[in-house]
Amino acid sequence: MQKVAFVKDNFSKGLLHYKSTSGKADSKFIANLFQETFKKYQLFDQTNPIHIVSDGGSENKGELLSWIHQISAPPMVSKITARTEAFPYSNSMSESTHSIYKTGFMKKQISTNEAEHLKNLADFFKEYNEHRYPTELYGLTPLEVIAGNIPNKLLYTAKIQQARKDRIAINQVFNDCPIHFVNQ
Repeated sequence: MQKVAFVKDNFSKGLLHYKSTSGKADSKFIANLFQETFKKYQLFDQTNPIHIVSDGGSENKGELLSWIHQISAPPMVSKITARTEAFPYSNSMSESTHSIYKTGFMKKQISTNEAEHLKNLADFFKEYNEHRYPTELYGLTPLEVIAGNIPNKLLYTAKIQQARKDRIAINQVFNDCPIHFVNQ
């Protein structure tokens, strides 16, 4: 049996990193996952505060908290536990990733061996970041936002308005429809 943990960016909705183990997915495992993530994305060089949101499980304490407290890089790094006074919301965005992986990507199938499992995780990571279009990103993928593109909710406004006008014009011609569109 493999246990999987994901690191997900709240702004881009993208997966930054993942790790799998057949051993214990304890706080040392999670701390190692975050160390790798910080190195991979050069987060020690960031100047903005970094907040790690997690549930209150023991795997998100211990070694992870010790590692966070010893960071002496420019960003202030803090761990916030979901559903507390500091962060009254759930960490459902993170938890939903596991559900999407199991039910949406794997379609409730299981990997038959560790090599297949790791390949499936790599494929999921790519699929999730490069081929999903969360509504909050207005037509961008998480990878595009991670790369620096800024979501623009007005990006498709003109196309949507034109499609509406075209649809009304087509509908008016169909069966000599007497309804006329008045642009306000």
